[in-house]
Amino acid sequence: MNDLWIKPALIGVEQCGTFGLDGQIGALLERVGDNDDPALGFSRCAGVLAACELAATTLDATPVQVPEAAAEDANALPPANPWTTSIAEIFATAQIQQGYEARLKHEACMRLSDAGFVLPPPLLPSALEAGQRNQLLRAASLPVLGNRGRWLASQNPEWKYAAGVDRSASAADEAKVWQEGNQLDRLAYFRRLRANGAAAGRALLQTSLGELPAKERLEFVAALEPDLHADDTQLLEPLLKDRSRDVRLAAGRLLARLPESAHAQRLIGWIAPLLTQKRGLLGRSWLLEAPEAADAAWAQAVIDAKRPQHESLGERAWWLYQLVQQVPLSWWTQQTGMTPADLIRWAGKTDWAAALHRGWRERVSAAEPDWIEALLDSESREARADTSALLGLLPVAQRERHWPDHIDALWKNGLAYDLIASFTLGDTLSARYSKPLFASLLSCFQDDRLRHDYGLRAVLLELAALLHPDVLSPTLSVPRRADETPAMAECALAFERIIQLRAALRAATTSTRS
Repeated sequence: MNDLWIKPALIGVEQCGTFGLDGQIGALLERVGDNDDPALGFSRCAGVLAACELAATTLDATPVQVPEAAAEDANALPPANPWTTSIAEIFATAQIQQGYEARLKHEACMRLSDAGFVLPPPLLPSALEAGQRNQLLRAASLPVLGNRGRWLASQNPEWKYAAGVDRSASAADEAKVWQEGNQLDRLAYFRRLRANGAAAGRALLQTSLGELPAKERLEFVAALEPDLHADDTQLLEPLLKDRSRDVRLAAGRLLARLPESAHAQRLIGWIAPLLTQKRGLLGRSWLLEAPEAADAAWAQAVIDAKRPQHESLGERAWWLYQLVQQVPLSWWTQQTGMTPADLIRWAGKTDWAAALHRGWRERVSAAEPDWIEALLDSESREARADTSALLGLLPVAQRERHWPDHIDALWKNGLAYDLIASFTLGDTLSARYSKPLFASLLSCFQDDRLRHDYGLRAVLLELAALLHPDVLSPTLSVPRRADETPAMAECALAFERIIQLRAALRAATTSTRS
């Protein structure tokens, strides 16, 4: 607020007059302030002064440096391409209010990238904004932004995730990605480097890890897993003292898989004495006890002696759970000779079932499908607490065995949401499973359930984006009811359009390759 009118506003506006100004502005203030209502007169005067202040503002005369124009993209999608209309509709807005909208954008980006195209210029702002809103879209969208997209991203701080180096650079120039690229560029480069030789990637990361924020450190630690090597111990051991607990735990889980590491030996030294064998009338059986007291050395192994207040496990169970969370699952099968299913049943009969089941569920990985299946088949709430995450670790064909291929059974048994949540962007159902499911989805539009069931309407659209492309038709016409409500009509049209767009992308891909 301007000093000229702040004092009258505080002490009273009855006699504000011309605010002590003369000349034409003073005369104008006198006219507009002459009113039977002092507050109204004061407000008018304040408005005049505000307008005068804006009019008198002196702009900075410093010359603005105009950035260099973006390099042309010779591989931009041309107007005559069969994809152009569908891609334009998918990226008409940056909206991602529903999951299927992100899946459509992701699929469009992957199709373009596979064909060697980049997005045409008019769609770049929408694509950049969509990536800003949804991090999972970024990796797919970066290759199709082209030179102009990267140029636009460099002009807007909110799009900085895409302001990286040219991803079409030759292999000889690829090393500059580490110095000039964004996090996605650097992570992709690191994975390629690791795949060609663990030592080179490890040495590069070791020189830079301490300078990265916690989220990026965690991503790089996770990237070590596919090509984990015994020599990675020297990189991972110091991370057990990292500032971030998530980074410490991720490093601990990897070190536990390296038997020669000091961390792995400490873990086995703590948990092995807790598991003992007893001889009985019916043969040998296994007994497990939780730690009776905290060990001071646990602090070096990402094990918190103090139980959080919100933790449902008791103190000893909390300690046991943290040990189980890090010890490799293979240790349990080798030590006891039991299968994963046998171990889960055995654990359920102990006093520490919740700690064991929860620890095993959080430890399991995609490389252990027998454990995943055993956890999914368990009746324990802790073992299968995050069903969609467990299903997401399985290959699609193996995952589909847990679901009926008809929407009625999926919906009735509460499985539809687990199915949808288990698929990341870019994944689809198999053609074998999609065919009967698609037929059942179409039959829903003649069912009166859609009249009032908002949840089912939303699920139909999500499943439309997950069907295998081979079963889709670009000329699909959804069967409709004569007495449908506006909500039913909206759902039918959206379903129809999702199928048509995806089918059009699929058809264009086929014609391009042929």
